[in-house]
Amino acid sequence: MRIHILIISCLVVSCIACKEKAPVQKPTTPFDYLLGDWERTNSKGGSETFEHWKTVTATELRGHGYTLEDEDTVFNERMRLVQKKNEWQLQISGPNETPTVFKITENDGKSFTAVNPENEFPKVIRYSYFDDVLTATISSEEMEIPFIFWRIED
Repeated sequence: MRIHILIISCLVVSCIACKEKAPVQKPTTPFDYLLGDWERTNSKGGSETFEHWKTVTATELRGHGYTLEDEDTVFNERMRLVQKKNEWQLQISGPNETPTVFKITENDGKSFTAVNPENEFPKVIRYSYFDDVLTATISSEEMEIPFIFWRIED
């Protein structure tokens, strides 16, 4: 009788130990198409520009953009997409110590528009994703600068 109990106990322990663990779910956001590493394809000669985006929580993504010239960092900025009071905003820190805040006015799951009419330049930032190409355009009434990125594969 003891042997039966021992065998059944071993089987139960084995089944529990072998049970597959459920994969950890990453939080999802309306901006998940940004996630990963990107390299700008239309940089000026002699420089390379990159962006990296990661999920922090279901209400926050963080990005890092930088430009290299001869392996020296000549531009560096931090970006946050964060939801506050059911509204999303894009916060840019970099050359400025205090983040510049842009309100997300449009978002369709593959593109978004962020505006700050008080900012000198840019007043509008628009990201769009199509066919594994990410385009970020910064603009004002007078000027528009496109940044075209391809995903960097691991």
